[in-house]
Amino acid sequence: MELKFLKDLRQLRLDKNISLQDIAGATRINVRFLEAIEQGDFDILPEPYVKSILNQYAKYIGFDHNELIAHYDEYKESSREGGDENTVRKKKNKTAREPINPPKLKMVFLSLALIGLIALLVYLFLTYLGATDEPVVERPFLDVVREVEEEAEQNAIEPIDTPAAEPFEQPDSVSLIVTALDSVWLTITVDNLIQEEFIFPPGRNREWTAANEFLLTVGNAGGVSIVVDGDTIGVLGSPGQVMRNLHITRDGIRR
Repeated sequence: MELKFLKDLRQLRLDKNISLQDIAGATRINVRFLEAIEQGDFDILPEPYVKSILNQYAKYIGFDHNELIAHYDEYKESSREGGDENTVRKKKNKTAREPINPPKLKMVFLSLALIGLIALLVYLFLTYLGATDEPVVERPFLDVVREVEEEAEQNAIEPIDTPAAEPFEQPDSVSLIVTALDSVWLTITVDNLIQEEFIFPPGRNREWTAANEFLLTVGNAGGVSIVVDGDTIGVLGSPGQVMRNLHITRDGIRR
């Protein structure tokens, strides 16, 4: 897929005599991901990872990373709308140039003024209905206090014994340690509550704890080793293999 902004990016890299291996060595990004994205194969990774790689690529070769991400977003939008980058840019410019219609603004202001006037009239009408000419009868303060005390004695409620709360027991937990042997991306969900996504360079490791289970999706299954509750499981598959929705509990792994 020949995209102009990718062609300019690649040309700048070649002009500076920078190889993809140079970028991979500095950023710890797998060369095959760099090659795929430089050719416009953005489906190789989820979109957040593609943007992260584009950012690091651009910064390393001295390209404006904000401009690069803007081109990428325009391309993705044009792909969803079935057009190209120029078509999307023209639509945005046309929308930005559309003037505000003065008659419409006038109607809006008149409508707001009418609503405010109606609300004021309703308030005045309700205030008038609530007015009364009946005199206010004052009562001695001591009489009011006495009545309140008598009512409190009549309505007294005997205290209820509340049983002591049972001590909270911490549920069992399961631990998971992931170690990257190669560049790898993964998605992990803890107890169906917390979901996180990562791109790990070689040598990176991380540990999680769950009450019941993990749900794990791994790209490059041969590039990651796992340990569950202290038991080493090892690699999950072959290099480059994508394994989805692995259920990991204290009883083991269910594919």
